[in-house]
Amino acid sequence: MKKVQFERKLKNLTKQLTSRKFILFMASALIIVLICLLLFIFHNKQSSVSHSETSQFSSQVTNQPRENKDYRIQYSYSSLIKRSTLKIALKNAGLFDFKYLLNTSDDGGNDAKILVYYNQANQQLVFKFYQNGYQSSNDYQMGGYDLKQQTGIQGLQPSAFNGLPLIYTWENLQTK
Repeated sequence: MKKVQFERKLKNLTKQLTSRKFILFMASALIIVLICLLLFIFHNKQSSVSHSETSQFSSQVTNQPRENKDYRIQYSYSSLIKRSTLKIALKNAGLFDFKYLLNTSDDGGNDAKILVYYNQANQQLVFKFYQNGYQSSNDYQMGGYDLKQQTGIQGLQPSAFNGLPLIYTWENLQTK
C-alpha cells in the first residue's frame, strides 16, 4: 500500500509542479513583456523630446541665413570652373559669409546682389557688388580674386567684365 500511495503522491506532485511551472513561466513572460513595453515607450518619449529641444536650441542659437529663404545662389557655366574651386575662392574672398552679406548695418555687407565673372585666361574672378537700394545696373562696386595667387585683386576697371561669362549669382531675398 505504501507503494501505491507513493505513486499517487508522486503523480499529484508532478501535476502541481507543472502547473506551478506554467504559472511561473506565464508570469515571467508577462513581466518581461511589460518591461519591454515600458522601455520602448520611455525611449520614444525621451528621443522625441530631446530632438525637438535640440532643433529649437540650434535654430535659436545659430540663426544662420538659409538658402532660398534669405538668399538665392545660381551657378552658371559649370564646365569652365569646378564648383569646389569656385566655392573655396568665394569663401576665401568672404563671399560665403551670408550673415555678413545680409547685414544692413554700417559694419555689414548690405548687399542686394553679387555677380561673379570668370576670366579663364588670367585665372581670376571678378565681382560686382550691388548694395541694397541700388538704382541701375551701373550702380555697383567692384572686386576680384586671383585663383593662382589666392589673393584679392585691387584697382579693377569696369572693362574687366567685358566678354567674361557670369558664373555665379548671389541674391538677397530679404529685401524683396
